[in-house]
Amino acid sequence: MTTDKIEKLESALCGGTMDARLDALRALCSQAERKPRRGTNLHIHTNESFSVFRSPAEAVWQAVREGVAVLGINDHYTVAGHDEFRRACEIARIPATFSMEAVAMDRDAEAAGELTNDPGNPGRTYLCAKGVTHVPPEASVAMRNLARMRHALEKRNREMIDKVQALFRERMNADGPSWDDVAGLTPRGNTTERHISKAVAIRLRELADAGGEDLAAVAAKCCASKPDAVDDVTLQNFIRAKLLKAGAPCFVEESPDAFLTIEEMRDLFLAFGAIPTYPVLANPVTDREKDVDALCGRLERINIFALEVIPQRNTKERLAEVVAAAKARNWPVFNGTEHNTPAAAPLLAPLSLDPDFLPWFEESAAVLLGHHCLVAQGGPGFVDAKGTPTIANARHRFEHFRDAGLSVWKEVEQSTEGS
Repeated sequence: MTTDKIEKLESALCGGTMDARLDALRALCSQAERKPRRGTNLHIHTNESFSVFRSPAEAVWQAVREGVAVLGINDHYTVAGHDEFRRACEIARIPATFSMEAVAMDRDAEAAGELTNDPGNPGRTYLCAKGVTHVPPEASVAMRNLARMRHALEKRNREMIDKVQALFRERMNADGPSWDDVAGLTPRGNTTERHISKAVAIRLRELADAGGEDLAAVAAKCCASKPDAVDDVTLQNFIRAKLLKAGAPCFVEESPDAFLTIEEMRDLFLAFGAIPTYPVLANPVTDREKDVDALCGRLERINIFALEVIPQRNTKERLAEVVAAAKARNWPVFNGTEHNTPAAAPLLAPLSLDPDFLPWFEESAAVLLGHHCLVAQGGPGFVDAKGTPTIANARHRFEHFRDAGLSVWKEVEQSTEGS
């Protein structure tokens, strides 16, 4: 396949219909060099929330090129990308996991001014629903709670874009980006602060091009400060810091409706048939994560029996503390990269492949694959509808789901080798 043909197909992964994207991926995979596969990444975002990936299919194509062994989607507040991701991973013959992320509020930590896994906001706690196996009915408490959070977040984003437009009129004597410009950056309008930053960056480039002006100077006029550079990544992060964060002119405080308690979020995730999971920030060390063993004890008391890490954010020493605490309890530790920024980056971070961590990450990925597989076969998952482990002995539970997942993994690997 010629370079031009490959580039054309890769471009097709980023737009058009889902079927067209999957057709492009199929053509690319048919000609791709088969690389030895190792390493897992069970936490990537796509354009269904915010990501450098412009579609789930594009994310899967990068995984093919890097030789990722197991890949998992993990968008904020939505499972809308799961169908395309599943079909794309089937085409690429990569074992897939399906998850979702949302932000809860630890009311005790908030009242005490203590940080959990958000390094800047006391009480704010990221949680993941690892291994979504079904979607609850629209009228369910879980879906109503999810809709309430999304509505509150959209309301906030609309208020911020109103402030952005007022700022553009005041500082730029020009129209700023509209709400439609922001919502159009994600296929189902699941917007974030990062979408607002991107829309502002696009509008600043338009104004600079139209006036024949230096983009850095235009950005400085808008943000009352000059960016260090004007590449997409630097400019979008600069805009977010200068306009949208606390203390900035377009900041809007989140409504209490944007947050469930940790227990409510756990129950929401259980309604999706998932394993409620705590992503350990690990570095920097926060109030509630200083003692990882104590953290695990608190989580266990509220029926959370799994951890997640983003290895590239951590030192090897700190990551070793987290993994050791989980292994002592026979808890899975899922790993990933997020890719929740405009920046392109590898899907396999060096510490994800470190021999001190790789075996547990791979066994944990197999646990998640086993959860998917056994539920699909009509059996119980890792935990029941109340979050109680379905096998009381933690070591037996881990091994049971791991072994089921390894069978799935081996089956996919054999189909790849035989192609």
